[in-house]
Amino acid sequence: MTNPDADGEPTISGKAVILFMAAFAMLMTGLMWSYWKWNLAPFLPLQQAIVAVDHLKESRPVIEGGRPKGHKDEPNTLRVTVKVDYNPEEETDRVDALETEILELARTNLPQFAEYDQFELNVYWPKQETELAPITVQRVHDLRKELNTEN
Repeated sequence: MTNPDADGEPTISGKAVILFMAAFAMLMTGLMWSYWKWNLAPFLPLQQAIVAVDHLKESRPVIEGGRPKGHKDEPNTLRVTVKVDYNPEEETDRVDALETEILELARTNLPQFAEYDQFELNVYWPKQETELAPITVQRVHDLRKELNTEN
């Protein structure tokens, strides 16, 4: 694979570089697919349910779940992040309604919903696409307390 050039320095042939680049691209594609399959696909039904609601079509939902690595004592948290077209700091009643709506969608569309101890809603409003500091509101809902009051 290495051939000496006119100065005696070893060089790598172009074919070897192309083969290496193709193998690396296939490896990275496989890793990205695996990440999607194991970490994001379980939340796809909820993501599709959120986008199916008329006023949430442009919300760009991002859904994650679990505990931070190495923190076994932390609650198992379902995190939903959505974009809104209003200032969530000024319109808290709309954020409350959104929280209730997404929580109900999670209950009905996420098969593993009962595994979570906590629901976290992150709402952000980018004032302008060029502005670097969007306004964000975070809500945390303790599902364990709710389950204890229902029994």
